[in-house]
Amino acid sequence: MFVQIEKATELKQDIFDAVQKFSAKQKPAMADVRFEISNGQAAYALNGNVKQATRDYGIEIGARVFAGKKMVASGFIGKSLGEKDLSKIKEITAQMLEVAFKRAKLNSIEKEKTASKMKEQARGLYSTAFAEIPVLRKEWEKEFRENPMDKDLDFYIKRCEEVSKRIGKISGVSANSIGLMAGIEKKIFTNSEGSLIEQTRAITEPSVFISAKGTNEETFHEWMSDSKGLEVLEGDNPHGKTLEEFAEYLAEGTAELANAKTAKFEKDVEIITDPWFNTLVSHEICGHPSEADRALKRETAWAGRAWWFNNMDENMFGKEVGSPEMTIVSDPTFFGYGNYGFDDEGTPAKKVVNIENGILKGFMNSRETAAILNAEPNGHMRANSAASVPLIRMSNTYFEKGTWKKEELIEETRKGYYIIGEKTPSIGESRQNFNITCWKAYRIENGEIMELYRNAGIEYDSNKFFKSIKAANDVMHFNVPNCGKGTPMQTMRLSNGGPHLKGIANLTGKH
Repeated sequence: MFVQIEKATELKQDIFDAVQKFSAKQKPAMADVRFEISNGQAAYALNGNVKQATRDYGIEIGARVFAGKKMVASGFIGKSLGEKDLSKIKEITAQMLEVAFKRAKLNSIEKEKTASKMKEQARGLYSTAFAEIPVLRKEWEKEFRENPMDKDLDFYIKRCEEVSKRIGKISGVSANSIGLMAGIEKKIFTNSEGSLIEQTRAITEPSVFISAKGTNEETFHEWMSDSKGLEVLEGDNPHGKTLEEFAEYLAEGTAELANAKTAKFEKDVEIITDPWFNTLVSHEICGHPSEADRALKRETAWAGRAWWFNNMDENMFGKEVGSPEMTIVSDPTFFGYGNYGFDDEGTPAKKVVNIENGILKGFMNSRETAAILNAEPNGHMRANSAASVPLIRMSNTYFEKGTWKKEELIEETRKGYYIIGEKTPSIGESRQNFNITCWKAYRIENGEIMELYRNAGIEYDSNKFFKSIKAANDVMHFNVPNCGKGTPMQTMRLSNGGPHLKGIANLTGKH
């Protein structure tokens, strides 16, 4: 069963009118509403046989109000709707705004009490102002060629089963699972300031799980996703492979690993990491600590802090945190999973330089944290659905290119390791140290790639690793469909990566 996403376009004026009427009556500091309709299909095959297939729609709405006498605070409410609710959308919007308004007033009282106890320290946690953004009436659509909803569910089932049967015949593969999820969504945003924004995009998200058995057992799981239509299946994706080619590549590589030697721990060795592995490097040890709410300690209880920002007076802004070869940016205007026109506060998407030539420059922010940090809002406040409260999230966060060629990094290495593909991160609470495992590790000796190793990765102090970086000029980006943040947890889609990097780190493995 589906609901046409065009219904969102038909209803956006009613939602806008409800927000304006509420604002005229209650006069909040700010109020906004997000509404979205999505349609999707999915199938999953295990060892050549379909195990699950579904097609469904989602309708969600969220209302946020900022209010308070002495100290402004927010109140939020979100819910899922059914198709019959669409005829009452104006009334539902009005009711939700009133509930959010009551919550904002109660939160304002509690916020004032807490801030009075914290005194000067509260200025890094709480704001009563919002950075200004333009009032806009805009429509934004991410281009795609093949609408995922134009195929029936049998297409999804057959494609998964055929790929699964095909890779099940590869020598060494003991089990496999192929998934294919795709859909299209339309989002509406409006606020009390007068903005009314509509955004549309498709997503296609194939996934491959491989279990292989040789002298050891080895498993690997990866996505081949993009915010495009079903053209992703035919190679229009960051990996540049069809679903069949991608599944075979992972299956053959994982089967090879099952017969490889286990890596041994080595301290302070030269490491070359490929762009795929750097998806996790840029994501975990650069991206998350560059989110302003984390730096301002709003996530301390459940997700951590940022080592380069102790407080408003003691921090590394404008100081050296990496080598001159290290530049990392967060760019929602770049075509990846984190590509959008406007965030969930209606702020236009903007590229922000987090680290430039080793110097800490800026954070991804919201309107409120931009005001706290005296920065321009850059459009990184997002929620995984309209029914969830917006948080500061990465967009497309990646290392920019350097001055080296990949071949030069390898050729100048006398003894080191070449790290390929992401696997599992383990990161310190403040992101000051890390342990990230990889899919494959190759020994480098005298500028040549040698033996393959399994169960490897790298670990190090983040600051030391950053300051040792040399970067190549072959930038690539890979899409991440499962970034978790918040309580309750929100899963977000975004993009990370960069060029090949070379630095000093510890190779993980058997001690």
